[in-house]
This record gives sequence, structure tokens and C-alpha cells, in this order.
Amino acid sequence: MAEELHSVSNHVKGTTAAVTTMQAAVIAAENSGANKVCSNVNRGFFTLMCSQISQKIASKHSRVEALLMHLGQQKRILMGIKNNMEREYGRICERYHRIFTSINKELEQRIRQIDQPVFELVNKNMVTASNRMNALTGWAANSQIEGLTDSQRILMSKMKYNAQYALEQSADFLAQIGKQRVLTNQILISNVQGNEDKTCQIPVIICESISDTASIPRTEVWTPDDLSSANASQINNVIREKDMEWKDEKWSAQVDEEFNRLVDSSNASQRVKQMIQKLYTTAESKTL
Repeated sequence: MAEELHSVSNHVKGTTAAVTTMQAAVIAAENSGANKVCSNVNRGFFTLMCSQISQKIASKHSRVEALLMHLGQQKRILMGIKNNMEREYGRICERYHRIFTSINKELEQRIRQIDQPVFELVNKNMVTASNRMNALTGWAANSQIEGLTDSQRILMSKMKYNAQYALEQSADFLAQIGKQRVLTNQILISNVQGNEDKTCQIPVIICESISDTASIPRTEVWTPDDLSSANASQINNVIREKDMEWKDEKWSAQVDEEFNRLVDSSNASQRVKQMIQKLYTTAESKTL
């Protein structure tokens, strides 16, 4: 009986030792598994955070590159606009420079034409005016008694000739004034303040052009310089409000003749004149 109890006690001790060993192994396995799970969780969280940060960096980088490309495109557009504006400014400056140069030359020619009669009168009568005493004096080689009488006769004859010449010049001047007055009355409108209806013809230049950048037609109207600003503005408004239709008709021979005369009388070189004639011949012109 004692041996059996001792055997049972040994078995119980072995079982207790086995259970204790198994419990220690289970605890160690759980600790190892827990550490492994924690390590995997930490590694996974770190990997997730790195991935999210990389995705955000890539998104921001792509957005920055897109913004840089957009800014570069806007820069190219602005540079193109700047270059176009500089070219347009250069063309406008050159055009107005030519216009003002031509106006200055025309004004200079007009001033010279206005002063030309004065210079011609001075050049024509300078000698006579400076030597008036000599021109009105007659000289004769006579003897003592006849000298005075003959000199007076010669002086009277000279004075009569000068008076007759002055009267002829005055008559010619008055005749020219009369002709100019008749011509002026034919040209000018009489009875300006009257109520009569009259039809007057005024030369007007109408030019329609289309720019390369915009397809909107641009109409320009030129009236004579002597016309008042109110009449010119009224004519301009009427022409712009009127629905005009351009027709494919050949220009009249009178316009061709006048254009050829203007080209031939210009100071341009022969090559430029030929190019102008060529462009005029090949141009697609229309009339109203």
C-alpha cells in the first residue's frame, strides 16, 4: 500500500512538473507570439505611414510639377503677348513717324508755296526797287540851253511808260481777281442760311480692312481737310450706319490712270514702283 502511494505520489509530482513545464512553455510561446504580433503591427504601421507619406509626397510633387508646367505655359503666353505688343508698338510708331514726317513735309511745301509769290515779287522787282531813282531818271547829252527841256521830256516819257505799265499790271490783277471770284462762287454754296434743298458732292475715301489677328472688319473714312468737323462727323456716321455692299467690279480706267500717275510722280525707286504696280494689279479690289 505504501509502495502504491509512493508511486502515485511520484506520478503526481511528474504530472505537476509536466504541467508546470507545459505552462511555462505556453507562457513563453504566448510572450513570443505577442512580441511577434507587436513587432509585425509596429512594422505594418510604420510601413503604412511611410506609404501614406510617400503617396502624399508624390501627390504634392505631381501638383508642383503641374503648377510649374502651367506657370511655364502662362509665361510663354505672356512673352508672346509682350512680343506682339512690342511689334505692334513698333509698327504704330513707324506708321505715325511716317505720317508726321509726311505732314511736316507737306506743311513745309505749303509754307513755301504761300511765301513763293513774295519771293518771286522781291526777286523780280528788287533791282527796279533799289534803282528806282535811276529807273525814273532820263539822261541825254545836250548842249546848254536844250539840256533842261529835253531832260524833262525824257523824264515825262519815262514816267508815262511806268504809269502805263502799272495800269496794265493792275488791270491784269483785277481781271484775275474777278476770275477767281467767279470760280469761287461756282464752287462755294450760296445762300447758306436759306431753306433751299441742295445736293452737294463731296469726295470721301472709304477703306475697309481685316486684321490678321481678328476677323472683325474695320472701316475707315477720310473726308477733305477743309470740311468742318461737324459735317465730317455727320458724313462719317451716315457712311458707317449705311449697309454698304462691296461688289466684285473692275475699277474704272480713271482710277487706274490716277494711281499710275501718282506712282510715276513719286520719288521711290524703279524697283519699288514696279512692286507697287504688281501689288495693285494682283490685288482683289471691290467697289461700292
